[in-house]
Amino acid sequence: MELDVRTNELFMEILNHPNETSGSLGKRLGLTRAQINYSFKKLNEYLADLQLEAIHRTPNGHFVVPRTVNEQFNDLHQRKQIDIYLAPEERMYLITLMLLSKTDFLSMNHFIVELNVSKNTVVRDLKELGGLLAKQGFKLEYLRSKGYRIKATEWQRRQLLLETINQIYLFDTDGTLLLQFADINEASLAKYQAKVEAVEQSLNIRYSDNKIKNLPVFTLLLHRRVKRKKTIRYDVELDFSELQETQEYNVIKEIFFDGALATADFNDVIYFTLLFLSTNLTQMDILSAKELRQLELAVTKVIQNFEKIAHMTIVDKEGLLQRVMIHMRPAYYRIKYQMHLNEVDIERQKNMGVSSVFYLVKQSLEPLEQFFSKQLPETEIFYLALFFGGHLLEHESVLAKEERKTAIIVCTNGISVSLMLERNLTGLFPEIDFIATLSAREFYEKNIEAEYVFSSVPLETDKRFYLVKDFLTDEGKLQLRKQVMNDTLVGMDDFALAEKIVKKVKKNTKVLDEEALFLDVLNVLKENVAKNEKIKDHVIHFDQLIPSKSILIEENQVTWHEALDALSQPLISEKIITPQYLTALKQEMAEIPPYMIFRNRLALPHTEPEKGALGVAMSFGIFKEGFLTETDERIHIVVLLASNDKEKHIDALLELMDLSGRDDYISKLVECQTAAQAYKILHSYRINYWG
Repeated sequence: MELDVRTNELFMEILNHPNETSGSLGKRLGLTRAQINYSFKKLNEYLADLQLEAIHRTPNGHFVVPRTVNEQFNDLHQRKQIDIYLAPEERMYLITLMLLSKTDFLSMNHFIVELNVSKNTVVRDLKELGGLLAKQGFKLEYLRSKGYRIKATEWQRRQLLLETINQIYLFDTDGTLLLQFADINEASLAKYQAKVEAVEQSLNIRYSDNKIKNLPVFTLLLHRRVKRKKTIRYDVELDFSELQETQEYNVIKEIFFDGALATADFNDVIYFTLLFLSTNLTQMDILSAKELRQLELAVTKVIQNFEKIAHMTIVDKEGLLQRVMIHMRPAYYRIKYQMHLNEVDIERQKNMGVSSVFYLVKQSLEPLEQFFSKQLPETEIFYLALFFGGHLLEHESVLAKEERKTAIIVCTNGISVSLMLERNLTGLFPEIDFIATLSAREFYEKNIEAEYVFSSVPLETDKRFYLVKDFLTDEGKLQLRKQVMNDTLVGMDDFALAEKIVKKVKKNTKVLDEEALFLDVLNVLKENVAKNEKIKDHVIHFDQLIPSKSILIEENQVTWHEALDALSQPLISEKIITPQYLTALKQEMAEIPPYMIFRNRLALPHTEPEKGALGVAMSFGIFKEGFLTETDERIHIVVLLASNDKEKHIDALLELMDLSGRDDYISKLVECQTAAQAYKILHSYRINYWG
């Protein structure tokens, strides 16, 4: 077994700097935690092959190098680069690249020589690859006259080629292997990099960083296929006249189909046009074409539907419309011509805190579905949800600027993923002002002043730097928050502080009712925060809006109006609502309105602020016997919302929307016997939601 470049570099650093932690090594080498873990695993497999002991990591991240390993490699002159080792899945991507990019006959010997592995290894890889391709409707075949090839339509081959390039860049970040196995020299690649930059300049647009890396390689290999007369035929009905009228068509034809390629098949020019039209952008001007104007009207109606379904007024609807339209310009061609985004992204959405907004957006999409005359793919809905969620959670902090830290977010994967990352980080760190979200190129060009930088890629900067993943898991959020809190000392939330106070009290006196003391301390902390004028408009979470006396657990069967009575009384006592608010609720809601039930699990009754809302708060009811809805579903959670401000409750509303879809939390809540138990579950949910 051999070591790849990254693993070998990590090995040398561990041997030469045994006291350094994995965290500091990662920052210095520009590696993520996942990359270090992957290389560390491969390193120990390499040592096992040499019958040497494994290197261990301590809980605080230090490396423990066995004496036998140090003795084996104590001559630093012998610590040199070793031939590249590739995992089986990495070899299959490179074989696919060879099949789709090279122009000569490919036999098994070609793969053996290029990959530097045995015949048996190549046989296994080809068998595995054949099975994977078959699942996608392709066929890997061998012809004596043509060698190995992938049997599929040209459209399918090109889509597979693009996906293969994207996957290879995940483990071959500098592109060395990609150029080697696609037989591309750097001079040729530089020409296509210049062509992509010329498209940017001509159209006055900026492609995301990862597209700038992928597009030159992909277009070069596409031209190679065009020259070999691998002309594309379309499986979908295209509106050729519409595409020819776009500015992109003329620019692409001039830049990519000049000289010897001027007589290229019209279908190939169209394909290149579609490619650039469907590529995510970081910024662009919306054109005034008739079709795009109709699309804008459809998006406007979607925003209006969202407001109605979510029971909220969106601030700066025009700003949201323009941001969505920047996304919808390339999405229009993806949806219309079935050039969909990779479906893997939607599989991650449950871990990103956007499922509630996803649910609301999906319910609001009828105007867009009418526009396209088809349902939108879930991946496209997911990215729309990122825009809505990001917009709703952008609150201007009223803390004095000099008292707050500022940060920049750098993301290389386009505006949709950037918005998602921005949304996660602003929710995760309400103590920090995130003043800009940039691509890597913009970061170096603009040099914006800020104390912190959160980036999805390694950067050269003298600011305090945090490397984050585009898609943060719940565990990742918790770890990142702990790291930043430890570094910046910006504070502790009410819940954690209340628990700490209760533990201190228990050490010095006898506590008869720990749960009651915990809730009383928590309420005191909340009241103190509420009176602090500097942070009165701070991001408010739903558990912070529920006073301990407003958590109701009812064992017996009650009527709907009895439930409203019980939930209203604590808010009336706290002067959050007037008795007239309860009267209005009863008049408007003889039964549970269907539009106030989320996922058949949670009801959220409320009415207009002018009918008696004096503040912002919630009363949380757990009804063991439950209530039947019009669809014969039984709900057990009813949350009475009062808000005299159409913005302050938005964060809480989104959290409750998501909570309604979490069966594990709903089940735990229904089983609660005390208010303290319920509150702890609600707080635990919120912490996992935001990290």
